[in-house]
Amino acid sequence: MNKLLTSSALCILLCAGQALSADLNAPYSPTRAEWLRVYLAENITTKTDDWPLRLRVMVTVDSNNQQVLVTLKPSGGEKKPSKEQSDFMISSVTEIVTRALGSYAWSKDLRVTVSFV
Repeated sequence: MNKLLTSSALCILLCAGQALSADLNAPYSPTRAEWLRVYLAENITTKTDDWPLRLRVMVTVDSNNQQVLVTLKPSGGEKKPSKEQSDFMISSVTEIVTRALGSYAWSKDLRVTVSFV
């Protein structure tokens, strides 16, 4: 009987803990670096969606070096672009990121590095 009572209590506590941890409405404030990473990745993806080559975009915000690193890669199954195409994409994405960073006083001085792998 004691084992049954202990097992029941344990199951109830575990279920309640999982329900609380899955609360997507729980308050959370991302750091500026976290917010900027998601914002820039979404911004780049949205603005490059109509390009003939589908891109995979990875954004890293290095707060220690005050730098934003963007890595572009052909999306699954896409062939690697020519040097001219990748140079065009790098300069276009650099411009997208620079404009987005210039919108906020706290991010306008961050360095931007975009590379294509």
